[in-house]
Amino acid sequence: MGIRIVTDSSADLPQPIVDVLDITVVPLYIHFGDDVYREGVDISHEEFYVRMEAELPNLPKTSAPSPADFRNVYQEILDEGDDILSVHLSAAFSNTFNSARLAAQELAPDRIVVIDSHNVSMCLGWLAIAAAEAALQGAEKEDIVEIVNDMIPRLRIPSFLETLDYVRHSGRVSSTEAFLGTVLNVKPILQIEGGKVVPLEKVRTRGRALERLSEMARELAPFEDVAIMHTHAPDVASQLADMLADVHPRQNILIAEAGVAMGSHVGPGAVGICAVVAK
Repeated sequence: MGIRIVTDSSADLPQPIVDVLDITVVPLYIHFGDDVYREGVDISHEEFYVRMEAELPNLPKTSAPSPADFRNVYQEILDEGDDILSVHLSAAFSNTFNSARLAAQELAPDRIVVIDSHNVSMCLGWLAIAAAEAALQGAEKEDIVEIVNDMIPRLRIPSFLETLDYVRHSGRVSSTEAFLGTVLNVKPILQIEGGKVVPLEKVRTRGRALERLSEMARELAPFEDVAIMHTHAPDVASQLADMLADVHPRQNILIAEAGVAMGSHVGPGAVGICAVVAK
């Protein structure tokens, strides 16, 4: 009997990592009007961003997988004889964690542990990766839970937005913040706290925003893991990764595109650092 790791699509894990580490990813739902898609199954990130830009100011909605979705996934794994550690998007940001918890309680609470990451994107992804690596090495479930819970307080996700238009329409920051960003061409630097997008400071240009993110990284370093996430801005993400090469080995900095959990709220052009601060 082994331990299988389950997460959700908000972790933004690149598919090769999912495949190698045998991580099960439960998709979130995307709603464009009456059209409903499963993230990463029925719609790609490319298709998502193209359609989102085309339909502004009518932003897509996201919804959590249902308890039934999780029951189906869990049952299949349990039937194969494995126990489950399931780690998910912040409960303050989505109902995904609660759906997973309900399914676990109904099926086999003694065999399924569900953890709230209190985060999103590759900050959640790093937890799933660490858990999966430990599971493949034969660690006990209790030890894997301890590894994950130890990492959660050390996750950081400073980011900048290309525009505040999307968070204004999504209601994640105040209209005043959005107005200042639009009129004065301010690039807000922010982080996620308690399921809300919280502005930290404002700078005038993308170049300065990247400088500030790299400065923040130097203040937080050293790191165990670093990913640069972007919403349809791979060139900017690569530029930031290059700027962090003296902070963390460049070949170990993962670059990945953020999906609907972040993209639907912050819009295209955003770039952020998802890091695990070293002990």
